[in-house]
Amino acid sequence: MSSGKYLYSDNHSEYFKNGIHRYSEIVYKNAEGKPFANKHIEFFPNAWAPSFVMEDFRDGYQEGAEVQDKSVRLFFKRKREDALEEKTYVPRSPAVMDGGFDHFVRSNWEKLSAGERMSFRFLAPVQLDDYLFAVEKIKDDTWKERKALYLKLEIDNFILKRLIKPILLVYDYKTKRILQYEGISNINDPNGKSLKVKIIYDYPKEILID
Repeated sequence: MSSGKYLYSDNHSEYFKNGIHRYSEIVYKNAEGKPFANKHIEFFPNAWAPSFVMEDFRDGYQEGAEVQDKSVRLFFKRKREDALEEKTYVPRSPAVMDGGFDHFVRSNWEKLSAGERMSFRFLAPVQLDDYLFAVEKIKDDTWKERKALYLKLEIDNFILKRLIKPILLVYDYKTKRILQYEGISNINDPNGKSLKVKIIYDYPKEILID
């Protein structure tokens, strides 16, 4: 966000069975097109809080979650040589995690587009904990000539939300697909700090139907 430089792309492949989004494979590539990280996300049976594992090949950073019924095992390590840290517990409901937020938005589209503010527990494996977050509509507008829903995602705490900037998202009204993301990334800089990025999503023509 600060430099305006093209740093990386995240390339999604979605896999469906009987019309249900079962899982995704994501390959992260640097500006030269070389893969440096990947992620596997299992959206079935829990689309809002999916099991996933992400690994960054550069330094061995790893984070993920294993969901079993109501319990979840969170785990992470910051460097290849570090021991894996983990925690298993039952989070409060509704629980949302990682790419499951996208499914949460689609599941609650009518409420969000009508202006309802919705709260949930957002699970953060690298913190081995969850936090109360809220998402709400900013406005209806256009995005590259498409009718779009602009949303704000922020930590739902009076003190902390003054310190942590919200995440801004743009969704396409017709397909309910995310078009743009501005905020903290799951990709780190060379110092191990999360990048703050602007991601613009591109889709095959058969997905973003005019």
